[in-house]
Amino acid sequence: MHGTLSGSTRGVQGRCAGALLGLLVFMGGLSPAVAQRFLSDDPLWHDPDRMDMPFPTPTPSAHGIGPLEFFKRSFGGPGDDAGPAQNINTVGGVPNSSWYTNRHYRSSMSSAALQRGPNQEPGPSRQSTWRVVDLLTTGELPRAVIRDTTGRTYRILFDAPAHPEMATGAAMISSRLLHALGYNVPQHWLRRTRAGRLVPAPDRGVTQSRVDSLLASAAQRPDGTYRALVTRIPDVERRIGPFQFNGTRADDGNDVFPHEDRRELRGLRVVAAWIHHSALRSRHTLDVGVTVEGRRFVRHYLTDLHLTLGSGGAAPKPAWSGHEHVLELGRVFERIGTLGLSGGEWAETGLLSDSTVGRYGANGFDPRTWRPEWPNLAFQSATPADAFWAAKKIQNFSREELRTIVRTANYSSQDVAHHMVQTLRARRNAIGRAFLDWGGGLDRFAVQSGRLTFEDLRAAHGQVSDTLQRTVEWRAYDNRAKKVGPVLTRTSSARASLPIPNYSPPYLRATLVTPRAGTTQVFVRQTKQGGASPGGRLRRRVVGIERADTAAVQVP
Repeated sequence: MHGTLSGSTRGVQGRCAGALLGLLVFMGGLSPAVAQRFLSDDPLWHDPDRMDMPFPTPTPSAHGIGPLEFFKRSFGGPGDDAGPAQNINTVGGVPNSSWYTNRHYRSSMSSAALQRGPNQEPGPSRQSTWRVVDLLTTGELPRAVIRDTTGRTYRILFDAPAHPEMATGAAMISSRLLHALGYNVPQHWLRRTRAGRLVPAPDRGVTQSRVDSLLASAAQRPDGTYRALVTRIPDVERRIGPFQFNGTRADDGNDVFPHEDRRELRGLRVVAAWIHHSALRSRHTLDVGVTVEGRRFVRHYLTDLHLTLGSGGAAPKPAWSGHEHVLELGRVFERIGTLGLSGGEWAETGLLSDSTVGRYGANGFDPRTWRPEWPNLAFQSATPADAFWAAKKIQNFSREELRTIVRTANYSSQDVAHHMVQTLRARRNAIGRAFLDWGGGLDRFAVQSGRLTFEDLRAAHGQVSDTLQRTVEWRAYDNRAKKVGPVLTRTSSARASLPIPNYSPPYLRATLVTPRAGTTQVFVRQTKQGGASPGGRLRRRVVGIERADTAAVQVP
């Protein structure tokens, strides 16, 4: 567990501004003594990691980790030796980058946008034939690469006959959730197709008999059609290969933050727990080279989303998935000592196992102890601050928004759709209860009409009363010396709108202490316009947020 954060982690700004500062000092144009905590453009919401760079050399798909590395990761404690995430801005947010884009939490998406998800294109033609250019042998489900009449290529996947709609439905739902949360995922469409639409592409080595064999191993609907999951990553100029959850790519000049220190990858542990992406590891990711406005750079994707929710692909996930790593010596010795009678608490948990749902439910779900099947250094580096960042975004989905997203799976059973919505809600709420305490659970800070406004996330989601009193203390803040002055005001309030003292220092710091939860410090400064607003108060804006927790919150 990590306690208070000492100082602000500049992350993106530190990389760019620090280099500029060093250059100026070297040229004799600036003394290092004038370094200041907040810069004029804080908080930064765009990471300049999309500079023009040669594409890295393609790498093969990951073949897993060796035994030594597996045990090293397995025995690493939760967040052992992990400091604050390195790529955050001064308010604790993750700037837009080649890895991540702020979407639903920062700016609410419409129902249509949530349904559309990552899709930027119309998808393959519903009328013309699909030319099969390759049959994929990876995984247990029937897969192929097709080309439609527009010349675009797509990957298609079919459900297993014993589990119709399970893998395809999971991918549709998870692609929309992950996209809304800010991650890069392939475009996903559901298409109903007949056997006659799939024909071999000329001169590609694919025969009609192989296409027929593909369909023979796929789930067929009562009307003779097949339900196909179609995916495509747009604008790909080079498929580079999977990314790792630790380290950086030496041949990518834009990749400067160790992956285990990226907040979006640390927080992905909480997201993965929500959608039960327990199989997630490097082989389920993909780096691609793209060119945007003449600049070449790498974009980073999460793939194979048919392995989420209750789906293990061709069969439901095993009961132990999400509770243990593939191999845990402690569990092995425990079962040997009990002649196999001990299977952990998960062995007694009655998760629903349905031919369409797979094994996905909320009974026995504990987001603090959930773990992926394979140890992951980014997940193990997650701190309470990273978990809070992810939890607030997950808790932000309303029941109706979850219904909207689940509808994209087009389940034939309303009972299955209802179960999915209810399970997502229940797991969402469990995540909120586990991780929203950090710093008192306060967020969405802004300055409006001379007052500091914010949202008490725990109260907004019914976890605590909205009459909870917190102490508020204001001090002047010296941005160059990085010190605070004497107390200007101290009060107690349950309101989510606090008057800002009408003092002239360029920077002020508010400290909000929530009983039995934590502390949040908010830094505000005068805007460049200066002067006073029509109401006679100085114009200010929020430039920094720091949180500390006094509760015993642990993140595996």
